[in-house]
Amino acid sequence: MIWVLLDDRQANSNQSLGVANALGLPYEIKQIKFNKLIKLPNFLLENGVAISNKSVITPPYPDIVIATGRKLASVAAYIKRKNPQTFLAQIQYPPNAKAFDLIAVPKHDAIKPAKNIIETVGAPHLVTLEKLQKEAEIWREQVSHLPTPYIAVLLGGNVRGREFTSQHAAELIKSASNLTNSLGGSLLITTSRRTDKNIAETIRNSVTAPYYLYDWHANNSSTNPFYGFLGLAEAVIVTGDSVSMCSEACATGKPVFIYIKPEFVPQKHLKFLNLLFELKIAKRLENNNKLFIPSFRLDDSSQVAREIITSH
Repeated sequence: MIWVLLDDRQANSNQSLGVANALGLPYEIKQIKFNKLIKLPNFLLENGVAISNKSVITPPYPDIVIATGRKLASVAAYIKRKNPQTFLAQIQYPPNAKAFDLIAVPKHDAIKPAKNIIETVGAPHLVTLEKLQKEAEIWREQVSHLPTPYIAVLLGGNVRGREFTSQHAAELIKSASNLTNSLGGSLLITTSRRTDKNIAETIRNSVTAPYYLYDWHANNSSTNPFYGFLGLAEAVIVTGDSVSMCSEACATGKPVFIYIKPEFVPQKHLKFLNLLFELKIAKRLENNNKLFIPSFRLDDSSQVAREIITSH
């Protein structure tokens, strides 16, 4: 029996679910809710004091628990205290590393090596070739009036006090338009929850190639085209503010161009992005970029899944 612990952080949830799906085994989702005590020091949280719905994690306990992030690490550790036989697979470095059987951390975190630690390139994700094909069919007719090849443009936004501005968006869209026009194709553009509301208007004023724009704020993410655009595209342009989003783009196996400015990309993320460039699975977005063949398709979800099977 496998439990996948989820909370209200979608990016973390996608990582845990990506690994669970890659295992190819049945699993049960445990949606965890926290109370205000979650702000207590980490060593106090392992007693489960911050879990407001403990009834969802009562015996019989599972063989394997998969969790992502500090908050859910405390829940996993609580389960381990109740049932030491449970194998804990944690994504992202937890406060009490010794309590976990397997910890997956990205290389750019530079965590000290240990027997229970494995390094990934980026973040585990939900991207599979089958998922991309399925989602592409949902959106194919919606954009069928546009010339191919399609270039997907994935915009993030503000992170950790760093601002992705209208000026950044205009520069990105100009470069994306130049690349797309050189190919005779179209842009499939989507904003996200973290993208400022005024960015959509900037995009409309800056784009010079045929395009389809999905404005996340105007649509309330009700029919998110993220995976559909990844499936339809011949290449992907993505902002460098999100490790998860860049990892998902590189999981397509298609050419990926990353737009980077130090004003909105944290220094720690730059280490990750430089690794992608070194591995030749992505390039910086520049005005004269041409399509290229990536060295491999990034699939950290499968790597972590294999390690769980081997170690358990």
